[in-house]
Amino acid sequence: MTSHIYDLGKRLFSPQEWPHLAVSLEKSLPQHTRTLFVDGRLAGFVVVTPYETESHIAYLAYCGVDPAYQGKGFGSKLLKETIQSIFQAEFGSCRLLVDSWNVDARRLYTRLGFQHVAYVQDAMADF
Repeated sequence: MTSHIYDLGKRLFSPQEWPHLAVSLEKSLPQHTRTLFVDGRLAGFVVVTPYETESHIAYLAYCGVDPAYQGKGFGSKLLKETIQSIFQAEFGSCRLLVDSWNVDARRLYTRLGFQHVAYVQDAMADF
């Protein structure tokens, strides 16, 4: 399954992010990581890892939807299922990072109840 996620991730994210995606897949919590297939093709995924400094917090490390399936509710469906799974497992909260230019993603996360907490200068600087 991780190879399907990685392959789609390579189409969605910049080469600078690929090593981080690979590490996130290695650290992922399989019981909370979600995939959605449509007609046998991976339409989208959410990769969940433990938050590095606080194990009671889930981290939505990567979310991606194939461009052919964007705007059809698949991202919302995946995130809602993931969030439900996280809180049923009694995580205290979940966090994510989103690029400031990604207005559609920010709008989706806000609609799902996420709140802006802080700006991070360059989350990929270590990779």
